Amino acid sequence: MALLHQACEKWGFFQVENHGIDKKLMEKVKQLVNSHYEDNLKESFYESEMAQRLNSKDNLNDTDWENNFFIWHHPKSNINEITNLSKDLRLVTMNLSS
Repeated sequence: MALLHQACEKWGFFQVENHGIDKKLMEKVKQLVNSHYEDNLKESFYESEMAQRLNSKDNLNDTDWENNFFIWHHPKSNINEITNLSKDLRLVTMNLSS
């Protein structure tokens, strides 16, 4: 736990290895999340204030770099609250939680 705390505090993130999740399933999730971004989020990102700042290179220090969506399954799933997820992404995500 101390190493996990240190990683979060010093680096801001951590990576879990040897977690037992099938690599093919992880690649499928990655592919589907990337497709979701392309289909649903990319256009609005490029229209966003953050992207405009990147283009102009003005005030980059004031940019909010966090732009994401969360899917969780435990203790209760929120997957039905995210209405524009593809059927494939819903199914593969449900496989991660079982």
